[in-house]
Amino acid sequence: MSEPLNITTAPRDDHQIEITIELGPERTAKAVHRAARAVAQKARVPGFRPGKAPDATVLRTFGREKVLNEILNDLGEEVFAEALEISQLEPYGQASLTNLETDPIRFTLVIPQPPTIKLGNYSKIHVVPQEVSIGDAQVDALIEQTRTERATAAVIERPAQIGDTVVVDITGTVGEDTIMDNHDWELVLKNESGWLPGFDEAFVGMAAGEEKRFSLAYPEDSASRYKGQEAAFQAKVSAVKSQVQPEINDEFARSLGDFADVADMRAKLRERMTAQRQREVEETLTSEAISALVGISTIAYPPNVVAAETHAMLHDLEHRVSEAGYKLEDYLRLQGLTTESYEERMRPQAEYRIKARLAVGELIRREGIEISPEEAEAEVARLLGLTSDSEDGQATREMLNTPEGHAAIRQDMLSSRAMARLREIVTTSPALELIQASAPAETDDAARETAAPAAEAEPPAAPVESAAADEPVESATSNE
Repeated sequence: MSEPLNITTAPRDDHQIEITIELGPERTAKAVHRAARAVAQKARVPGFRPGKAPDATVLRTFGREKVLNEILNDLGEEVFAEALEISQLEPYGQASLTNLETDPIRFTLVIPQPPTIKLGNYSKIHVVPQEVSIGDAQVDALIEQTRTERATAAVIERPAQIGDTVVVDITGTVGEDTIMDNHDWELVLKNESGWLPGFDEAFVGMAAGEEKRFSLAYPEDSASRYKGQEAAFQAKVSAVKSQVQPEINDEFARSLGDFADVADMRAKLRERMTAQRQREVEETLTSEAISALVGISTIAYPPNVVAAETHAMLHDLEHRVSEAGYKLEDYLRLQGLTTESYEERMRPQAEYRIKARLAVGELIRREGIEISPEEAEAEVARLLGLTSDSEDGQATREMLNTPEGHAAIRQDMLSSRAMARLREIVTTSPALELIQASAPAETDDAARETAAPAAEAEPPAAPVESAAADEPVESATSNE
């Protein structure tokens, strides 16, 4: 039986454990011999053939520390695995080597511990959901928005007003300088023209065929080189246009989708808006419930969990900006950020996501929420039936048919079922303190994102890492 290791552990404040592993005399001697043999095989020792130099000569020639360095990585892995088995510690990720001594041989490591989750009495959480009600005014507003979007510019006979478009030939001068010489220029008249105060207003009241001379002064605080000077303009309007909205009639209704007439359009729009509002209210209720659950729970985790989350958020950002044609470094530089400062800025959101995910995972365990293999298979089959024959559809089918795809679908179903159970609890349980759910528009993105993942899988124990080693809503008028 080999000589036992001398193991001491000490808990830290950051949900990690410091472990010190020291070899006794017998194991130390064996380690020195092993290291000396390895060095003797590789290095040239004067007066000896490869592998034949005695241990004492190798140690005297190269020094004890350098000789031991030959095997310390392998030795560290061996004794660390043995120490974990003896101490029954379960690393939650990669341990880090913080100190190493060679006489005696002693390793000091920091081991992240699995998160601990102590849920509060969630049966006492009570959230009052927002009402789901769509009235005539909301349906009217959506129809008016659609009319505005479908408006077309048409020539009109009346004088121009703010909001109209004038087609104009215009010249402008400041002293001897020509600052403008435009022909058939289409100018949309706004209340406050940006480049020169009073410019757009000068065209109000002008009709097609009218000419006008007017002067405007550049403000004293203008960034223009003409600040404080007067500009003279001569303009002739050739046409006035206004945005003409389509009439609300059966033809208009049919042009928007699968609507028979105006009455059918209004009824179906109300139905779709109600369904959309219901989804928004449900999302908000879920976010409020998760927030309340996190708030009454005690959740602890090691620093590597936060680092992994912020790194995932950075990777997600990189993916999104690359789709927009940017490099991550360029995008961050425009924001005055580095990858490090971005991750630090996202830390609070990352911590909330972690707590929410862990809390929901514990809720799943507590409530005994499960997805049977048959349910998961049925959902995969349903999703496969929805895919198209396109290239993207083929890629989706291939993904769904993998073990990873099946696991992801099962996890989504588990999360959805957990969220449904949580909503049931917080809307039916007696309340110690009422929580009024926020309006859907105020739903926090970070909280909403945490509704998807459920229990976070434990990472396997990783090799020791030496400290010194070599992440408008869809229009209700659209067709379904």
